Amino acid sequence: MDFSIIGLNNRDKRVYEALLLEPMSSVRGLAEQTSINRGSVFESIKSLQAIGMVSYVKVGTRHKYTAESPEKLHEIINEKRRELRDTHSAVDDYVSFLQPQVRSRDVVPHFAAFYEGQEGVASVLRDVLTTCRLQKVTEYRVVSSPRVSEYMYHNYPHFTRERVKQELYVRILRQGKPLRGEAEVSERRYLADKADNGAYTLIYGSKLATISINEFNQLSAVVIDNPGVANSHAAVFDQAWLSSEVL
Repeated sequence: MDFSIIGLNNRDKRVYEALLLEPMSSVRGLAEQTSINRGSVFESIKSLQAIGMVSYVKVGTRHKYTAESPEKLHEIINEKRRELRDTHSAVDDYVSFLQPQVRSRDVVPHFAAFYEGQEGVASVLRDVLTTCRLQKVTEYRVVSSPRVSEYMYHNYPHFTRERVKQELYVRILRQGKPLRGEAEVSERRYLADKADNGAYTLIYGSKLATISINEFNQLSAVVIDNPGVANSHAAVFDQAWLSSEVL
């Protein structure tokens, strides 16, 4: 199990599992058992105590720690689900509060945004889902680079699952050979020129995003929010699609 789901890290997981094996352990004993320094063990114990996965008793002047049953993880996850539902309601209220103010302003000019690294690319992927949902778009277009594809989902591995859940269809013009296990709810074709230029383009709603990769396999992305730009690239894509090779 990935403990980051409940706000913990791999070190916290190691400390918790060590406590399951050796209940009533001290910080010093856990440090010896896990080969983690005592200060870090103590920080992990505090994190585990905060969510109710570890308890302690005082024996003389020392604290002895014990892990709670792993079954408690179900309760923690259910509580986080409740918190997320409450957060959704709070976001809805906040959006409703801000919308009149947004509508009362002059039209916001079209803009471009720059992103770096895999987390930056994950932000672009989240924007694809959000923009398509808000603009009621059910399909977007991609000119795909296998070199970029190999790295772009590292910080958002569940993107395809979320896209399929949203019933968002994608048409892909592929440079080079397709990767294994590529996306569902999609149609793929080859470009006539199959050379991989290291640029991955997404055309979605009113936006155009280009993700590129350098010689060190570092990613960067530019998103342009402009219906005219997006529509013109969509027209070029559709023309290329008609003359492309079916995979």
